[in-house]
Amino acid sequence: MPPASKELVVAVIGYTGGVGTCLLKAMNQIHLKPFALVRSTTMRVGNDSDDSPVDFASLGERLLEEASKTNGGNAVPVIADVTASLAVQKRYTDWLRAGISVVTANKGIFAGKEANYQALLAASKEGGARILHETTVGAGLPVLGTIQGLVASSHQIQKVEGILSGTLAFVLGQVAGGKKTLSQAVKDAKFLGYTEPDPRDDLNGMDVARKAVILARLSGLTGIELGSMHIESLVPEPLRICSMDEFMKEMHLYDDELAKRVKDVEDSGGRLHYAAKVDVINKKVTVGLLSCEDSHPFNRAGPDNMVAITTNHYTRPLVVQGAGAGGDVTATGVLADILQCAYQ
Repeated sequence: MPPASKELVVAVIGYTGGVGTCLLKAMNQIHLKPFALVRSTTMRVGNDSDDSPVDFASLGERLLEEASKTNGGNAVPVIADVTASLAVQKRYTDWLRAGISVVTANKGIFAGKEANYQALLAASKEGGARILHETTVGAGLPVLGTIQGLVASSHQIQKVEGILSGTLAFVLGQVAGGKKTLSQAVKDAKFLGYTEPDPRDDLNGMDVARKAVILARLSGLTGIELGSMHIESLVPEPLRICSMDEFMKEMHLYDDELAKRVKDVEDSGGRLHYAAKVDVINKKVTVGLLSCEDSHPFNRAGPDNMVAITTNHYTRPLVVQGAGAGGDVTATGVLADILQCAYQ
C-alpha cells in the first residue's frame, strides 16, 4: 500500500467502552491522536479544556473545519463509532453527505431495512465520503473487504457460508460426538462467560442472521430483509418467553432432538454446524444448523469464526478464519478501516 497522501482528523464515539479503550490504545501505538472524544453525554473536541454536552451537529462542523486547516486542506474527517447506539447511527447519512467518512462496528443499520442501507450508500456517494464497517462481521477478520475486493475485480460471488458465532461454535463442538448434551454445553458456555447474560440471545440465531444480511448485501443480493429470512432457533419453542432461570432449568427436557440430529449427520460422515448460508445463485439466505460433509472447511474451524466464499473463479472456497470476537481484534479492525480513509 503506498504512503497515504492525506492526514486524518478522527473523532471516536464510545471511547470509554471495551472496544473504545482498545481503539485508543491501538491509535496511540501508531501515533494517531484523536481530534475528538465522545461518550454518551459529553464530548471533548480539539484543544477544548473541558467537556461539553454532546452535540453531533457541532461535532461534524468542527471536524470539517479542522480538516480544512490541516495539511493545507488535504485531510480527511472521520467519525469512528464503536457504540451500539441507534441515535449515533441516525447521524450517519448527515455526516456522509457533509463529506465526513464513517467507520463503525455497529451492525444495526447495515442489517436493517434495505431502504435505509441504500440511503446510506447514496449519502456516501453524494458526499464523497466512505462508510466502512469491516468489524460488523467477524470482528477484525478481513471478511467484508475480501468480498468487496472480489466483486470489484470481476468475481461473481456464488455462495458465502459463515460460522459467525463463537458461542454457537463452542456449543456445537461440545455436542459433537455425543460428548455432552445441548443443555450441558449451554451451561458450560454460560459459566465460562461465552454467552450473553441470557443464553437465548445467542441460541436464537439473530446475531448470526444480522451478519448474514450484511454478507448477502455485499455479495450483490437485493430484497434481503431480516424479517423474511428463515432463521432456525436452538431455543425450544416452549422456553422462548419464560424466565431465564426456568429456561436453564427446563432445557434438558429438549436435549434428545438435537442429539438425534447430530448423530444422524455424524453417522453419514459429516458434522453439524450452526451457520449462515448466502446462496447468491438461488437468491436465498438461511441461518441455522448446516450439515457439512467431511471435506467441508467448517469441520476444521474449531472455536474460530470462519467464512467460506465460493466464486466463479474460486470453485474451491476461499476461506477466512480466526477469532471473531474480542476488544483488541475488533479495535484493530476499526483502526484498519480508519486508516483506509486516508486513501479516498
